[in-house]
Amino acid sequence: MKADLQEFCSSINIQYVGIAPIGPYLALEQLLRDRMEKGHYTEFEEECLAKRIDPRLTMADVQSVIVCLFPYYAGEKAESNLAKYTYSLDYHAVAKDKLKKIGTFLTKAIPGFHYQAFVDTGPLVDRYLAYLAGLGFYGQNSHIITDTHGSYVLIGYMLTNHPFEIDKPLEQSCMQCGKCIRTCPGQAIHGDFGIDPRRCRSYLTQKKGDLTAAEINIVKKSKLVFGCDICQDVCPHNQKGAVTRIAEFQENIIPELSYAELSAMSNKEFMRRYGNRAFSWRGRKLIIRNFEYLL
Repeated sequence: MKADLQEFCSSINIQYVGIAPIGPYLALEQLLRDRMEKGHYTEFEEECLAKRIDPRLTMADVQSVIVCLFPYYAGEKAESNLAKYTYSLDYHAVAKDKLKKIGTFLTKAIPGFHYQAFVDTGPLVDRYLAYLAGLGFYGQNSHIITDTHGSYVLIGYMLTNHPFEIDKPLEQSCMQCGKCIRTCPGQAIHGDFGIDPRRCRSYLTQKKGDLTAAEINIVKKSKLVFGCDICQDVCPHNQKGAVTRIAEFQENIIPELSYAELSAMSNKEFMRRYGNRAFSWRGRKLIIRNFEYLL
């Protein structure tokens, strides 16, 4: 059945699919406890530590975890003030649709099959799942890196009640050149494969409310008004990254927003025009705020 799964995924342009075990992930638990003790977490993360390390607390009869990567790099754009992952249609919807297709295929093929799918919305640590499933290896910036597409990949996973054969992590590591550490605007990357997300520029451009003077200074170190690609752009593993095969990430590209345009439109118009984009979820006013920090 695993070979059938892989063949089907290939047919819908999913190049990366692997199977992770169901835990509990005790090694991850220690890493997360250490991060929590240091205060290295944000409001975007699941609050319950137990749920982050044990899939059975989300789906009681889980037997395996299908993990998929979705490359999104669509090539360099002459002018851009948005992170690359937001150029196209909202990746949550694109990836979730593909996971739903996998679910439909497996439901027809396996009697009694059922699943729960997540794209950035589940309690588990998706990068750790991708690592366990042998789909990539960790960079010093904590991103998952692949040989073909570098770290320009998004992650989705499915908790399933079918015991697929488990994959093994890759025996591979990043070059540890330190470029991501040296160029990070907020000095959020520590060099031990851990980060302080509170100092991550991408996080700060999505953080609600007024930022502190120190946070604003971090935001000012790039022209992007949403997200940050610096640690990925300088990474040697990304210098020859292949362009995505996924059509939805190649089409309807919007790499740049206009301050004048956003200022003149209503919130309703913003959502009508950009509601199907990943940068829209924090709203028009937050992006305008970021523009004004950069003026």
